[in-house]
Amino acid sequence: MIVAGCSVKRTALLSTRDSDLESSVMLAVSDIAELNFTAQPFFIPRADINIVNNNESQRVMAIVRFAQPDSFLISVRAFLGFELARILITSDTLLVNDRINRTLYFASNQNLKTRFGFDLMFFPVLLGDLITGKHTLSEINCSDKTTVFREFGREYIINYFIDCTTKKCRRVTVENQFMRDYISIEFDDFGAEGKMIFPKHVKINNFANFDLLEMKIDRVEFGAGSAIEFIPGRNFERVEIK
Repeated sequence: MIVAGCSVKRTALLSTRDSDLESSVMLAVSDIAELNFTAQPFFIPRADINIVNNNESQRVMAIVRFAQPDSFLISVRAFLGFELARILITSDTLLVNDRINRTLYFASNQNLKTRFGFDLMFFPVLLGDLITGKHTLSEINCSDKTTVFREFGREYIINYFIDCTTKKCRRVTVENQFMRDYISIEFDDFGAEGKMIFPKHVKINNFANFDLLEMKIDRVEFGAGSAIEFIPGRNFERVEIK
């Protein structure tokens, strides 16, 4: 069983006074990371998703839960409400209950990296999270109130375009030697839940096999709380993603 939390608080548009930045042009990277989606458990009760590939568009909705340290549970549904698939993502495993085809897909980190060019530890970047490593600088220059922060991973080069006022990413680009095109992610229409800030509109280009994945989020509930679990489909065919 995986524990994830949710709490209900009001959603409001966040603003930070310019005077907060005038005292120092340096911004602590830890202050940015504290506003990561995955800094605490969260629950997205509804995300409207539009997927475009080969000039064809498909619209679905999703319910997303996150449990620390690394577990996502995603229910993908048709707009009529019935579940199409249930997905479990951890740092080393992907499981997909495809209810339409009665198939359980599973994959390891290495298999996904070979086939799609990314691993499961990369998933929070799609939400704008700043993923730091042991060589990450402790501060970045925000003298122009915007900055570009580059993070070098073992196989990734991630460029974060950060708004120093809100301390949130406005855009992320990802380069990887396995990718045919670099991934580009844009974030806008920011809201807030308590001290946490989140983008209500996310646009992802060239991710996995999709040309475009666009997501609209109305609200996010942050905090500790409910328990969730992934149950493999009974008598589903098991297929490994290689």
